[in-house]
Amino acid sequence: MIKSLFLVITLLSGSAFATKDEVIQHLSRFFGEIDKKDITHSPFKGVYEVITYNPIDSMLISEDGRYLIQGDVINIKTRSLIQKSSKVKNLKLALINTIKDSDKIIYKAQNEKYQVHVFTDVDCPYCRRLHNSIGQMNDLGISVKYLASPLASLHPKAQAKMQKIWCADDRNQAMDDYNDSGTIVDTPNCDNPVADQLAVSKQLGVTGTPAIFLSDGTHLPGFLPADKLLSKILVTLGK
Repeated sequence: MIKSLFLVITLLSGSAFATKDEVIQHLSRFFGEIDKKDITHSPFKGVYEVITYNPIDSMLISEDGRYLIQGDVINIKTRSLIQKSSKVKNLKLALINTIKDSDKIIYKAQNEKYQVHVFTDVDCPYCRRLHNSIGQMNDLGISVKYLASPLASLHPKAQAKMQKIWCADDRNQAMDDYNDSGTIVDTPNCDNPVADQLAVSKQLGVTGTPAIFLSDGTHLPGFLPADKLLSKILVTLGK
């Protein structure tokens, strides 16, 4: 916290200003192509907000283009987070929505009120915990739409297993069987979306699983029990 506040004070004390072209020049070496339209004034003086696309994210940078703020910025008076623009959430949601429902594994609530997308890895222990909670989530009106994000660095065999699951005639049953007993359905190879969904997860900035995305594009990293997930949905979406 002190380090972050010191950095903010340092930024605001500068008197030099950079053009957007100069900001782009500073950042493009590290974050790839950046467009002028993606550099806007942040909620507080002396700092820009910059949108990046690979991964999709936003960052705060001093107007002289020299200093980058990482992490949350807090209004000391109100003790609340300074909200960045909603563009990042909208971009993430738009990217997720490019994936057809037919390429997902969907556990639909009978009385659906909310939908969440979950990037999962079948060999991830916390993903198993989430899977075991799907019945409770469905009971609360939360439909779960699975997308594949096997983490090769931790689970080198997960991608091949998930390809088998996605190629099964009954994907839901194949997912349930592996979660419950470690049994992988013996299916022939097929044209499956696992690699493409993994690429999408990387562009979204997913570095761990499960990665939950709400219907407004909000990213909730990690496992949440059904009741806590519902609370997050209600607070975030204002429903």
